[in-house]
Amino acid sequence: MKFLKKSITFFVAILMIFACTFQCFAVNVTSANTPVSADEAELLWCKQFGTSYKNAPSTMAVVDDSLLVMSGKTLYKLNVKNGKILKQAEMAEAPSYNYTAPFYADGVVYCPLDNGTIQAFNFKSLKSMWIYKDKLGGQSLSPINYSDGCIFTGFWNNEDAYANFVCIDVKDENKKDQKEAKNAKWAYKSLGGFYWAGCDFSGENVIVGTDDGTLYANKPSKILSLNKNTGKLTDSLSITGDQRSSITINGNTVYFVTKAGYLYSVKVNNGKFDSASLKKLNLGGASTSTPVICNGRLYVGVQGKSMKEGSIKVTDPSKMTVIYSAPANGYPQNNVLVCDKNLKDSGKVYVYTTYNALPGGISVYTDSVGQTKAQKAELFNPEGDKANYSVSTIVCDNDGTLFYKNDSGYIFAIANKNRKSESGIKKFFSAIINFFRNLFK
Repeated sequence: MKFLKKSITFFVAILMIFACTFQCFAVNVTSANTPVSADEAELLWCKQFGTSYKNAPSTMAVVDDSLLVMSGKTLYKLNVKNGKILKQAEMAEAPSYNYTAPFYADGVVYCPLDNGTIQAFNFKSLKSMWIYKDKLGGQSLSPINYSDGCIFTGFWNNEDAYANFVCIDVKDENKKDQKEAKNAKWAYKSLGGFYWAGCDFSGENVIVGTDDGTLYANKPSKILSLNKNTGKLTDSLSITGDQRSSITINGNTVYFVTKAGYLYSVKVNNGKFDSASLKKLNLGGASTSTPVICNGRLYVGVQGKSMKEGSIKVTDPSKMTVIYSAPANGYPQNNVLVCDKNLKDSGKVYVYTTYNALPGGISVYTDSVGQTKAQKAELFNPEGDKANYSVSTIVCDNDGTLFYKNDSGYIFAIANKNRKSESGIKKFFSAIINFFRNLFK
């Protein structure tokens, strides 16, 4: 028995060391066998759930071999291989403009819905577990995050209106009542509310950004540090512009962007911001793209002179300088996806993005340390009625298939022609590695 305990301890220690050696610190990083050129890419399947941005399907989430997506008042579980509907369930409300994805944690799917609503479903059965209705209401546009048995998210009512950021204990107190009315553990009210503002965690605190509370996009707003258990304000930091992306925390440094066109970094210790460490980089255009850090570089989408123009800024996060600007086909309002599958062998990573312009496809950028010029290619371009604007974040399964949607209402699955499905053992170790990667990010 002692030998077994020592063996398990040694095995876990090795995995922890291995996880700590990863150079990528974001959930938007994959090591799967994604296609890196149009020659490698093939349209595995596509499926239409709507006809415009008003009724298009939501951004998606991959869980095991399933793709979770919301459309209208229906939650769907699709087969990642062929798009066939495995299960579906009726939701209490429809999503708010279909921007925010359903969120999965510990066997439960959490759906961000209109009118300040969050609904929880059992992942296997898709049976409803409980429904939360926020007292201030609002659009559920902010990504959900999870920590210590609670989910955290924010709502938005108007540019100059109040809305809540909430913590909800996910325990299903009444398993017999599928529409059990859930209460928030705590709520924090803020002028301007929370629009596309995803949180991250630092110790006992949750870090999240706010809108500026005005009709403009370049007035003073805030980054908040709230106690995860009580919701009390630990600290706040004044910044410029609506903060409309998720927070990225690398070590003890917080990174985020604003619509005023700035990339910020600041150190946080015990929930307190070190204002002396605050750095601000002018990106030259608005950004609602979550910063993704991989191999010592930070990638973020930036708007150009109009919505039809944009770029991917490749930056040095330690110096907070732009290394180079890679032109995009439109404003990349999504969160980029970075693949590091060839990092060890060639030093290269691949950056995937959609863009808010026609035809609403996927562009891929190849980057490596020392590179100072853009290397861009078009991975996939939809045609005919499938072409439309896109603000969709791209998600990826274990086989490297890319999933996204645009305002045509179609979901696209773009696979690598040379793909090989992962074995059960490889999937197990991939799951373990991803767990420790997120734990130590």
